[in-house]
Amino acid sequence: MICSFFTKALGRGGVATLVLVGVLSASPARAESAAFGVPLSPNAHLYSYFIINGMARGAFLLGELHQKDMPALIQMDETTRKAVLHNLDSQTIRSDFRAEQILTRYLDLIVK
Repeated sequence: MICSFFTKALGRGGVATLVLVGVLSASPARAESAAFGVPLSPNAHLYSYFIINGMARGAFLLGELHQKDMPALIQMDETTRKAVLHNLDSQTIRSDFRAEQILTRYLDLIVK
């Protein structure tokens, strides 16, 4: 009930943006955050992928995404999954940046 209130109040794009910003906001400052606070989880991009994937499934079940959207969505899901798995194997600034970029593009396909 509370979740549906927030979804209606903020709209789907607002909720999606809050989720992505909340998880990914500390990524560029990973080295500094360890010295001054709680470090970013090494699995943050994986968590974001699971959330966005669930949003895509929900949008399809609710009829917000249609059959014609599926080929692009499936291809982007595969690309995102590969980038996130690569990021889990080698967590560098470059792979963090790439994972964030691809996660953002995946989210943009759903929210449009």
